[in-house]
This record gives sequence, C-alpha cells and structure tokens, in this order.
Amino acid sequence: MPVQTPQVSRGRYRRDDYGKCLCVSFPGHELDLIEDLDVLAHLELCNSRSQYIRKLIRRERMKFKEQQQQLTDWNSVWGEK
Repeated sequence: MPVQTPQVSRGRYRRDDYGKCLCVSFPGHELDLIEDLDVLAHLELCNSRSQYIRKLIRRERMKFKEQQQQLTDWNSVWGEK
C-alpha cells in the first residue's frame, strides 16, 4: 500500500510560484531582430532581454489604458452612438 507524503508546515510568506518561462521564436528572415533586441535592452538599461520585454509590455498596457480612458471621456462628452 502506498505511503502518503507527509504535509510540511511552511511559513506564510513563502510562495510556491516562481514565474513562467515563455519561448519567443524568430523566423529565419528576421534573425537580425535578436541583435536589435539586445541593443535596445542595453539602451533601456535593462539587465536582460526578458526584463526589456516586460518593460515594453507594461508601456504598451499603459498606452492602451490611456486610449481607453480618452475614449470613455469622449463618450461622456458626446454621448454614445
């Protein structure tokens, strides 16, 4: 009969999730983008490619939220169609 694994008491602040890894692929005709990625990451003072990509995503998310806010503001002024 299998033995059940004992439960280990953990501290409240210990987290089990450490993030996720994603693979980004570049087609053969766009391999030069990898070098561009490295240069841009260096210019933005990022320590790694992934840090730069996260920064880009945050920046684009902020732009999108601002656009949504402006659209909402115009709808309140002019009314919805």
